[in-house]
Amino acid sequence: MVPLSIFPLLLSLFGFAAPELGVVASMWNITSVIGSPAVGHLSDRFRRNGALLLAGLVMMAAGVVGTGWSISAGAIRSLLPLDVYPALVLFAAIGGLGSAVTHPVGGTVLSQAYPASKTGKALGLNGAVGSLGRALYPTLVVILITALSLPYGVIALGILGLIPAALIGLFPLEKSRGSTPTASDSMEYLDREHKPRKATPLDQSAVMNVLILTTIAVIRGAFGQGVVAFLSVFIVQVQQYSFSFGVGVIMMIAIVLGVPGQLIFGKFSDMHRTASLAVNSAGQSLSLIFYLYTLSNPVVSVACLALFGFFTYSSYPVFLSAVSDSVPSRFLSLSNAIVWGVGVLGGNSIGPLIVGLAVGTNLSLLPTIFLTLAVVSGLSTALVVFLPRRS
Repeated sequence: MVPLSIFPLLLSLFGFAAPELGVVASMWNITSVIGSPAVGHLSDRFRRNGALLLAGLVMMAAGVVGTGWSISAGAIRSLLPLDVYPALVLFAAIGGLGSAVTHPVGGTVLSQAYPASKTGKALGLNGAVGSLGRALYPTLVVILITALSLPYGVIALGILGLIPAALIGLFPLEKSRGSTPTASDSMEYLDREHKPRKATPLDQSAVMNVLILTTIAVIRGAFGQGVVAFLSVFIVQVQQYSFSFGVGVIMMIAIVLGVPGQLIFGKFSDMHRTASLAVNSAGQSLSLIFYLYTLSNPVVSVACLALFGFFTYSSYPVFLSAVSDSVPSRFLSLSNAIVWGVGVLGGNSIGPLIVGLAVGTNLSLLPTIFLTLAVVSGLSTALVVFLPRRS
């Protein structure tokens, strides 16, 4: 959220072009997508989740601090001989690589610290607080920049990001590792030494489950982020709302509703894993379709858009709970990384590109493109029938 929040300042102070800023923003997702499988493999192999999370949070903080340093001036700026734009890209890559750790490894920690009947609730609470932070972050950036000036406000925000890293250092997570097996572990044969056999049919089944979840996640992520990226343009250009109302109020409502949404779907996923995934994905598509067909009624259309945000920002507990039921614990971090890092973040990365290329310079095509993405994403929900049912 930091680069997105200071884009207007970067445009006015340094004269960057929009494609250059797009590269900076995309770099966070690109390095997250690339790094997630490697991080998941390291977690499953070495089982040092606390150390991985600590390293990831420090790298995220370094990315934010480096973003502030990149636009600073004076003697301290001369320590690394890089121009502003290459420095912004470099630190976005560092921060994005750090963020590759948080969701897959954090999801593994929670999935193994709680029994299967409470995994969704734990993931939902974790995701809800994350949604709250996402909603508050742009305002926090503005407050710190106003109080401390542009570079130092951003640097201070990065330093604040070291607080959760310090908490993980003070309260190690390794003690809970492996204390609770995932639901699919009950299907796996263990010998007397509690070591799984080298090759079992479940391995192939787990691969298929991960592929199904990743496919749904890519399509859903491309739809959701493709719409969100151009939503402000649609609200102002098509619905003819003022910029302040359209972007400031409506989008804030959509993001904030992810807080109760993750709590609700976390609880729902504990009762019905596949049903919660189906309802969440279908609800995202249907709410956007209803929004497009109720534009003439401002109250109803805003309510539908709020529901779109409710479903869009509630996917974290739904997907990672489904992963915990679909693969054995020894593959959990890697599976989380593929489904979330490659699936969700990969879809998020290509969604705006798909919409942008399809629209070109004709903004009147936005409703048709939004509708097409909604239908395709809704149809992909049918893939949940191939996922295992928890006994």
